[in-house]
Amino acid sequence: MPKMLFVCSGNTCRSPMAAALMKKALKDRGIEGWIVSSAGLMAVPGIPASENAKRALLEDHGLKIDDHLSRTVDLSMVAEHDYVIAMTLRHAQWLISRFGQHKDKIYFIGELLSDEVKNAVAEYLSAKDPYSLRYMRLYEEKIKPYEIEDPYGSDLEVYKKVAGQIWQYCSKIADLIKNEGHLPPKTL
Repeated sequence: MPKMLFVCSGNTCRSPMAAALMKKALKDRGIEGWIVSSAGLMAVPGIPASENAKRALLEDHGLKIDDHLSRTVDLSMVAEHDYVIAMTLRHAQWLISRFGQHKDKIYFIGELLSDEVKNAVAEYLSAKDPYSLRYMRLYEEKIKPYEIEDPYGSDLEVYKKVAGQIWQYCSKIADLIKNEGHLPPKTL
Protein backbone atom coordinates (compact mmCIF):
# COMPACT_ATOMS: atom_id res chain seq x y z
CA MET A 1 0.00 0.00 0.00
CA PRO A 2 1.81 3.19 -1.16
CA LYS A 3 2.05 6.08 1.29
CA MET A 4 2.25 9.77 0.40
CA LEU A 5 3.09 12.57 2.84
CA PHE A 6 2.50 16.26 2.05
CA VAL A 7 4.72 18.71 3.95
CA CYS A 8 4.42 22.45 4.53
CA SER A 9 5.56 24.73 7.37
CA GLY A 10 2.96 24.49 10.14
CA ASN A 11 0.63 21.71 8.94
CA THR A 12 -2.50 23.80 9.45
CA CYS A 13 -3.16 25.10 5.91
CA ARG A 14 -1.42 23.83 2.77
CA SER A 15 -0.44 20.26 3.60
CA PRO A 16 -3.76 19.23 5.22
CA MET A 17 -5.60 20.74 2.25
CA ALA A 18 -3.25 18.87 -0.11
CA ALA A 19 -3.80 15.56 1.69
CA ALA A 20 -7.59 15.93 1.54
CA LEU A 21 -7.55 17.03 -2.11
CA MET A 22 -5.16 14.23 -3.09
CA LYS A 23 -7.48 11.65 -1.52
CA LYS A 24 -10.35 13.13 -3.54
CA ALA A 25 -8.31 13.16 -6.78
CA LEU A 26 -7.35 9.51 -6.29
CA LYS A 27 -10.92 8.51 -5.45
CA ASP A 28 -12.30 10.39 -8.48
CA ARG A 29 -10.01 8.27 -10.68
CA GLY A 30 -10.90 4.99 -9.00
CA ILE A 31 -7.42 4.62 -7.50
CA GLU A 32 -7.51 2.68 -4.24
CA GLY A 33 -5.00 1.54 -1.67
CA TRP A 34 -3.06 4.77 -1.19
CA ILE A 35 -2.52 6.28 2.26
CA VAL A 36 -2.21 10.07 2.16
CA SER A 37 -1.30 12.23 5.15
CA SER A 38 0.42 15.49 6.06
CA ALA A 39 2.93 17.06 8.43
CA GLY A 40 4.83 20.32 8.95
CA LEU A 41 8.46 21.30 9.27
CA MET A 42 7.80 23.61 12.21
CA ALA A 43 4.40 22.34 13.31
CA VAL A 44 3.23 22.59 16.88
CA PRO A 45 1.60 19.17 17.39
CA GLY A 46 -2.14 19.03 17.97
CA ILE A 47 -3.27 22.28 16.32
CA PRO A 48 -6.44 22.00 14.16
CA ALA A 49 -6.52 23.13 10.55
CA SER A 50 -7.09 26.86 10.15
CA GLU A 51 -10.72 27.94 9.89
CA ASN A 52 -10.24 29.35 6.40
CA ALA A 53 -8.59 26.12 5.21
CA LYS A 54 -11.59 24.20 6.50
CA ARG A 55 -14.06 26.62 4.89
CA ALA A 56 -12.24 26.72 1.54
CA LEU A 57 -12.26 22.93 1.27
CA LEU A 58 -15.85 22.57 2.39
CA GLU A 59 -17.29 25.37 0.24
CA ASP A 60 -15.35 24.72 -2.97
CA HIS A 61 -14.60 20.98 -2.81
CA GLY A 62 -17.14 19.47 -0.39
CA LEU A 63 -14.38 18.16 1.87
CA LYS A 64 -14.18 18.24 5.67
CA ILE A 65 -10.90 18.36 7.57
CA ASP A 66 -12.38 19.10 10.98
CA ASP A 67 -10.55 16.17 12.57
CA HIS A 68 -7.09 17.26 11.36
CA LEU A 69 -4.44 17.89 14.03
CA SER A 70 -0.98 19.12 13.11
CA ARG A 71 2.11 16.89 13.29
CA THR A 72 5.81 17.66 13.06
CA VAL A 73 7.66 15.74 10.37
CA ASP A 74 10.38 13.45 11.71
CA LEU A 75 12.73 10.75 10.46
CA SER A 76 10.37 7.84 11.16
CA MET A 77 7.57 9.60 9.27
CA VAL A 78 9.77 10.22 6.21
CA ALA A 79 11.09 6.65 6.36
CA GLU A 80 7.64 5.06 6.39
CA HIS A 81 6.32 7.01 3.37
CA ASP A 82 7.06 6.17 -0.26
CA TYR A 83 6.61 9.77 -1.41
CA VAL A 84 7.21 12.97 0.56
CA ILE A 85 5.89 15.99 -1.32
CA ALA A 86 6.91 19.48 -0.22
CA MET A 87 4.85 22.58 -0.99
CA THR A 88 7.90 24.70 -1.89
CA LEU A 89 11.41 24.06 -3.11
CA ARG A 90 12.77 25.43 0.18
CA HIS A 91 10.69 22.87 2.09
CA ALA A 92 12.12 20.10 -0.11
CA GLN A 93 15.66 21.39 0.41
CA TRP A 94 15.14 21.45 4.17
CA LEU A 95 13.78 17.89 4.14
CA ILE A 96 16.70 16.66 2.05
CA SER A 97 19.23 18.42 4.31
CA ARG A 98 17.64 16.83 7.38
CA PHE A 99 16.70 13.41 6.01
CA GLY A 100 19.23 12.98 3.20
CA GLN A 101 19.19 9.20 3.45
CA HIS A 102 15.66 9.42 1.99
CA LYS A 103 16.31 12.09 -0.66
CA ASP A 104 15.15 9.74 -3.42
CA LYS A 105 11.56 9.99 -2.13
CA ILE A 106 11.42 13.74 -1.37
CA TYR A 107 9.81 15.87 -4.08
CA PHE A 108 9.04 19.53 -4.58
CA ILE A 109 5.42 19.43 -5.78
CA GLY A 110 6.22 21.50 -8.87
CA GLU A 111 8.69 18.99 -10.24
CA LEU A 112 5.87 16.47 -10.59
CA LEU A 113 3.94 18.75 -12.94
CA SER A 114 6.27 19.07 -15.93
CA ASP A 115 9.69 18.15 -17.20
CA GLU A 116 10.45 21.86 -17.65
CA VAL A 117 10.02 22.48 -13.92
CA LYS A 118 11.89 19.28 -13.04
CA ASN A 119 14.81 20.35 -15.25
CA ALA A 120 14.81 23.88 -13.80
CA VAL A 121 14.92 22.45 -10.27
CA ALA A 122 17.80 20.14 -11.20
CA GLU A 123 19.75 23.03 -12.75
CA TYR A 124 19.06 25.34 -9.81
CA LEU A 125 20.06 22.75 -7.20
CA SER A 126 23.30 21.94 -9.02
CA ALA A 127 24.36 25.60 -9.26
CA LYS A 128 27.63 26.51 -7.59
CA ASP A 129 26.21 29.98 -6.91
CA PRO A 130 22.39 29.74 -6.69
CA TYR A 131 22.27 33.41 -5.66
CA SER A 132 23.78 34.66 -8.90
CA LEU A 133 21.50 36.74 -11.10
CA ARG A 134 21.13 33.86 -13.58
CA TYR A 135 19.95 31.35 -10.98
CA MET A 136 17.79 33.82 -9.10
CA ARG A 137 16.04 34.54 -12.41
CA LEU A 138 15.69 30.79 -13.08
CA TYR A 139 14.12 30.35 -9.66
CA GLU A 140 11.75 33.33 -10.05
CA GLU A 141 10.63 32.42 -13.59
CA LYS A 142 10.59 28.60 -13.70
CA ILE A 143 10.26 27.35 -10.11
CA LYS A 144 8.53 29.88 -7.85
CA PRO A 145 5.32 29.99 -9.95
CA TYR A 146 4.82 26.30 -9.10
CA GLU A 147 5.26 26.70 -5.37
CA ILE A 148 2.20 26.67 -3.14
CA GLU A 149 2.20 30.03 -1.36
CA ASP A 150 1.36 30.06 2.34
CA PRO A 151 -2.13 31.51 2.89
CA TYR A 152 -1.75 31.61 6.69
CA GLY A 153 -3.48 34.67 8.10
CA SER A 154 -5.09 35.59 4.77
CA ASP A 155 -8.76 35.96 3.97
CA LEU A 156 -10.99 33.17 2.69
CA GLU A 157 -10.55 34.11 -0.98
CA VAL A 158 -6.78 33.58 -0.75
CA TYR A 159 -7.35 30.18 0.84
CA LYS A 160 -9.77 29.28 -1.94
CA LYS A 161 -7.22 30.32 -4.56
CA VAL A 162 -4.52 28.20 -2.89
CA ALA A 163 -6.91 25.25 -2.57
CA GLY A 164 -7.72 25.58 -6.28
CA GLN A 165 -4.03 25.50 -7.18
CA ILE A 166 -3.47 22.48 -4.95
CA TRP A 167 -6.48 20.76 -6.54
CA GLN A 168 -5.00 21.28 -10.02
CA TYR A 169 -1.66 19.85 -8.88
CA CYS A 170 -3.22 16.89 -7.08
CA SER A 171 -5.30 16.12 -10.17
CA LYS A 172 -2.14 16.03 -12.31
CA ILE A 173 -0.36 13.85 -9.75
CA ALA A 174 -3.35 11.48 -9.59
CA ASP A 175 -3.29 11.25 -13.41
CA LEU A 176 0.40 10.28 -13.23
CA ILE A 177 -0.43 7.58 -10.70
CA LYS A 178 -3.36 6.32 -12.79
CA ASN A 179 -1.18 6.11 -15.91
CA GLU A 180 1.99 4.76 -14.32
CA GLY A 181 0.86 3.18 -11.04
CA HIS A 182 3.42 5.34 -9.18
CA LEU A 183 5.18 8.68 -9.29
CA PRO A 184 8.28 9.12 -11.45
CA PRO A 185 11.56 8.17 -9.81
CA LYS A 186 13.76 10.95 -8.51
CA THR A 187 16.73 11.85 -10.69
CA LEU A 188 18.48 14.24 -8.30
